Amino acid sequence: CFSPMAPTLKLLYFDIPGKAEAIRLALAYEGLAFEDYRFKAREEFTAMKEAGELPFGQVPALLVDGKCLIQSAAILRYIGKIGSKGLYPADPLVAAKVDAILDQEADAFMGLRVSKYKERFGFGFLNEDAAALANVEASLTADVIPRHLGFLEAHLAASSSGWLAGTPGPSIADFCWGPALSAVRSGWTGNVEALTGFVKVQEFLERFMGLPEVKAYYGKA
Repeated sequence: CFSPMAPTLKLLYFDIPGKAEAIRLALAYEGLAFEDYRFKAREEFTAMKEAGELPFGQVPALLVDGKCLIQSAAILRYIGKIGSKGLYPADPLVAAKVDAILDQEADAFMGLRVSKYKERFGFGFLNEDAAALANVEASLTADVIPRHLGFLEAHLAASSSGWLAGTPGPSIADFCWGPALSAVRSGWTGNVEALTGFVKVQEFLERFMGLPEVKAYYGKA
């Protein structure tokens, strides 16, 4: 188990937002000191992977007093548990709701991530079939992602607090979805208008990006 004292934290990832951005923001929100280490070249990551230093051979990874913790959702739960701002609820039922909404982010963007990292998921053949890839991308844009945004809109409509799980303040689910939705708004899905029509989702994103700690992280305080 980890020390109950403030641990030494080092986050390993590439110099992009990606899957690490939620972790960076959660750490900043909690006021937890950490080293935001960004690989200088992909070869550095490859060397660590080949040396067996990264369980499952992937990042983000959080070194906790030198011990390697992986999987972004697990890392977020850990941050929520050691932090003091209630990012991960103590109530098991509320925590399960937070987990469900956090896991839904993976479902929502699974197809998109597969389409962008085809070789990693065994779909490299799509690089040789432009028509099939175009059909996949069209389906994601027209059907899959809007459907999941609709689910999110309904959750927010039912929330009395404006946070995804109805918690009094933000939870790790909000920190997972916030950066993802920001990326969607910036064109990650190929459609910069993807959030149009999802009023509650847009309001949520503004609320999340307006958190003082998030604004400070981006130098907008």
